[in-house]
Amino acid sequence: MDNRDQLETLLDDLMSQLLTTEEASEKWELSQDHIKRLCSSGKIAARKRGKTWFILKDQPSPKQL
Repeated sequence: MDNRDQLETLLDDLMSQLLTTEEASEKWELSQDHIKRLCSSGKIAARKRGKTWFILKDQPSPKQL
């Protein structure tokens, strides 16, 4: 396996642990705008890169908080 393949495997593993706001909205049955507010306020584990929020997949639903 060359470096490019290793990098792609690593990135695939990382991305499988993350959700977009759209995916989180569907999973948690909350509006996408509400998910973005939760991200901005730090109430859910997320990081913003550019205009996109990346949300940690394996965390409790904000409905349970």
